[in-house]
Formats: sequence, structure tokens, C-alpha cells
Amino acid sequence: MKHSKTRIAILLLVTAGILTGGLFLYITARLGYPVPCIFNKLTGLSCPGCGNTRAVLALLRLDLIGAFTYNPMFPVEFFYLGFVYIRCAVSYLTTGRFSYRSPAPVFDYAILGSLLLWWVIRNILHI
Repeated sequence: MKHSKTRIAILLLVTAGILTGGLFLYITARLGYPVPCIFNKLTGLSCPGCGNTRAVLALLRLDLIGAFTYNPMFPVEFFYLGFVYIRCAVSYLTTGRFSYRSPAPVFDYAILGSLLLWWVIRNILHI
């Protein structure tokens, strides 16, 4: 029982840290100091996640079209990362290891393939 309480506490701390980081990014973006994409700054190319901060800000304003305009892959990335985090959290609570084991690897490969395709398309079309 002691281990499960410790694991729950650690998981809550990790989740709080992620949410705090997200809140920090939100506040800095609202103040006009968004975190730049390092990949874009180094290469001049857009990464698959470019526009996600603006998409989150648009979603918080309930502007679904605006969020989709900033990055059409944002919903896929958001829900996939949420899915992976939940799977890792459950793994940690049950086994003590924060690891991801895919229930369907073909799903993971499809997500990865779609992100790579989006990355190529957005840089060819300069979206």
C-alpha cells in the first residue's frame, strides 16, 4: 500500500509539473513572448509541431477553426500525446516503471507516418 501511495504522489507531481510548464508557456505567449521553435530557428523549416502554441491559445478562446489553421495536425498530436501519457501513467501505477507499451504498434506507426508526411508537405507548400 505504501508503494502505491508513493507512486500516486509522484505521478501527481509529474502531472503538476507538466501542467505548470504548460501554464508558463501560455502566460509567456499571452504576454507576447512565445517560445520559438528551435528547429525552425536553426533550419528555417517548420517542424510538425510548429503552430501548436498558437493552436492551444486559439482553443482556449474556443476558436476551433483558428486552432486548425495554425496546425492541422494539432488534434492528432494532442490526443496521441495524451493517450501515451495516460498509458505511461497506468504502467507506472501498476509496475513502478514509467514506460509505454503500445496496444497496437501499427497505430503508432500510422501516427508517426502521418506526422512525417505532414512535415514534408508543410515545408514544400510553406504552410
